[in-house]
Amino acid sequence: MTNEQIRQEIAEVIPFRYMERFELLWTMIIPKYERLTADQIKQQQEMENEREMFWSVLEDVTCLVLGIPSQALYSPTRKREIVTARQIIFFLIRPCYLLSLKNVGDRYKKDHATILHGINQASAQVEWDRQYRANVERICYLLNEIGYAKPMIFFNKFVDHIEYKKELARKKKSKIK
Repeated sequence: MTNEQIRQEIAEVIPFRYMERFELLWTMIIPKYERLTADQIKQQQEMENEREMFWSVLEDVTCLVLGIPSQALYSPTRKREIVTARQIIFFLIRPCYLLSLKNVGDRYKKDHATILHGINQASAQVEWDRQYRANVERICYLLNEIGYAKPMIFFNKFVDHIEYKKELARKKKSKIK
């Protein structure tokens, strides 16, 4: 007998006025993964598989565009080109799959602060460095061609936001003069 069947049997004998309390108690007793239906578990596994595939493709495309070997991403080195590749990956993977800083860091054996710093650095570089922006745009374009549209959508929104901020700053500056 599955947990869902047990829940249904118990729910049938509990008076309606106590159902809310029962539901709360049930969610506290049964772990989340056991409360999921088979379809939900399958859908979650497919999403995790898609995320893993995307992550591998993102690493490969980033390394291809920047001209570094893929395995260098996992080395503890601080060489500028490798750190840049990691930062671009952090910058693109987090908003596309809403991963926590810890989840991203676990893959590269980095702590959450390093991931956050990398995202902030990549954001600033995209804003100010044309070559860096062109590299990130090229990576997003290639991913889009492969079939992953999320990075391109995110990048376009990010660039639009940067342009909007610059326009506001120009307007503010012109009002001051």
